Amino acid sequence: MTAVAARAPLLLGAGIKVQLRRIGAERQPLLIVDDVLDDPRALIDAARRAAFYTPPHTHYPGVNAPLPEAYYRTVVTALRGPIEAAFGLPQSVYLNYFGFFALATTPAADAEPIQKIPHHDCPDPDRLALVHYLCRAPHKGTGFFRHRATGFESVDETRQANYVAAAQAELAQAGAAAAYAGPNMATYDLIDQADLVFNRLIIYRSHVLHSALLGRGGGGGDPAAGRLTANGFIEAVRSG
Repeated sequence: MTAVAARAPLLLGAGIKVQLRRIGAERQPLLIVDDVLDDPRALIDAARRAAFYTPPHTHYPGVNAPLPEAYYRTVVTALRGPIEAAFGLPQSVYLNYFGFFALATTPAADAEPIQKIPHHDCPDPDRLALVHYLCRAPHKGTGFFRHRATGFESVDETRQANYVAAAQAELAQAGAAAAYAGPNMATYDLIDQADLVFNRLIIYRSHVLHSALLGRGGGGGDPAAGRLTANGFIEAVRSG
């Protein structure tokens, strides 16, 4: 699929700010980067021209579209140093990146039960997730969770089988929740959250339990008004 080009070059913001937080009992790193782009409206304009589609192999509660290639060259490349430091990656590591626009549009009433609980994207701690907020309030940010039955805040390969079995059993017993994941869940505790701030990028290990805080629904289908984010994954490929 061909990436959509932004009309103007993407430039880093002159006042870009980087902070590192640790979340939960596991002290997982959360990198927060504010004022990422000098003109985030250029990226929103690219999203308005993009061809959105329903992702066939994920549980994302909405639609996706290709990101401009310039996003990787501008943002991910520039932040390589902070990413290495925050997540303990050596300078020799190769970073594979895949990104896309994400527009949350599915009401909770229409979502599958599995879409309304926290999830982990991959059990590999060397795979990182990125979410860049291209929208404003009343949309909300991203929550991080602890699974009560197992005590897990992240799910690596050693925890995968136990966690999946427990989560599936809970879903079968409880059925569908009325709202997306949030602070008042029977089987998960909300342990931290990254607030939604326009032009803020967050980066975390994709094996931590997390969810967009969508309440009873994401929003409309207009990228200029809905819950638009630029999402991505970085896979750290270690030599050997």
